[in-house]
Amino acid sequence: MAGALSRSGRSWFAVLGPPLLWFVQLNVNYQWEEVGACSPSATHRGVVFGIGVRTLILLVNAAAIAGVFGALAGALRDYRRTEAGAAGDACTAVRHGDVAHWMALVGIINSTLFGLLIIVGFAPPILLKTCQTPL
Repeated sequence: MAGALSRSGRSWFAVLGPPLLWFVQLNVNYQWEEVGACSPSATHRGVVFGIGVRTLILLVNAAAIAGVFGALAGALRDYRRTEAGAAGDACTAVRHGDVAHWMALVGIINSTLFGLLIIVGFAPPILLKTCQTPL
């Protein structure tokens, strides 16, 4: 029973984790740069907690992509575990149509899609100057 619960939690993290990580990454980065570090009322422009805002954004992005890779690894593990068995296996059709197999597939798709969105988030702090907005 405990193994089923841990697999279920891993499946739900694979499905819901990547979109939530992307949402957090997007909002935290926006708040730190636009509201915290680059607003006209900022005392030290481009600095949050004594660290450059570019460095903090890159750290948040790295943590988010690490979480997405963890979700992808769990989804791939569950997908392989629930794949159709050998041709002589009586449970092949039942296992292949299982909810766990579907959730693993959705977790792989979500991890890929939102992982790409998070990777694109590395471009602005690398390409743009601190507190610079594109025209």
